[in-house]
Amino acid sequence: MSISKRHVTTRELLGEYLTFTPGSREIDLLEADMRTLNPTLLRDAILEGVNTRVRRSVPASDQRRLLHQIYARKVKEFSSLYPFLFAVENSLRSALADHSGAKFGRSDWWTLIRDGRLAGKTQQAFPNIWGVPVSAAFVKVVWRAMDAITNPTHLASISGPDRTDEFYYCLSLGDLWGILGTDWVMTRSMFCPDKDLGFTFARKTFDDTMRIIKDARNELYHSNPIRDRKKVVEACERILNGLNVHLGDYDADLGAARYVRVPPTVLRGTRHVIPAR
Repeated sequence: MSISKRHVTTRELLGEYLTFTPGSREIDLLEADMRTLNPTLLRDAILEGVNTRVRRSVPASDQRRLLHQIYARKVKEFSSLYPFLFAVENSLRSALADHSGAKFGRSDWWTLIRDGRLAGKTQQAFPNIWGVPVSAAFVKVVWRAMDAITNPTHLASISGPDRTDEFYYCLSLGDLWGILGTDWVMTRSMFCPDKDLGFTFARKTFDDTMRIIKDARNELYHSNPIRDRKKVVEACERILNGLNVHLGDYDADLGAARYVRVPPTVLRGTRHVIPAR
């Protein structure tokens, strides 16, 4: 598909947005935007620009810059979800490590299945883990999660003696969810009681919430804009609240935090056309 065909919709939107007829230089710059920027976020920025009254008072020379300002804000909104998703994932991994360690009496309980697999045993060889009865479904989901660990660094992390919580941090979010959902009795007791939450935190509620979080995480990591940020934040808050993490204060701390930016070393030249200046 050619660049021009790929951007037909964007070109049409630009026709609605611009209040002037662009010359060859302006067209080249807008083409650069379409080649380089996220296509969905760019289209959304143009749509917002079309509906922005201030656009009419913006000089022709600044209309592309306005689009870039809207685009930058959307990128920041998009990126702002990452700390919430990180908090949920990290909290679930850490909570499961401690909670399952307490259940099985040792934090490295998973090495029993690891070593059994390597020795050629089948899933049926594990009716219990370190003397604690487990369901076949639980063994199956742990087994499948181990099969899915193929990254050499992760494989090295879960290999050998003296392991503790390495397994949890090598799981995909889907496999983590699978383990949590399969042993719901253990998982539910990780979270505070319904009376503190103010609602019944059932398995279906957990699954529905995790689906929202997993979908958002996948969209984020594939650079796809997330349309309903409110729904994602509410899902993150539901999980974090259950683990006694206050998302409002966490967000306030993020907003107040200051960090040293790594300064760029390349000076802007005439060939640098993005962002608009």
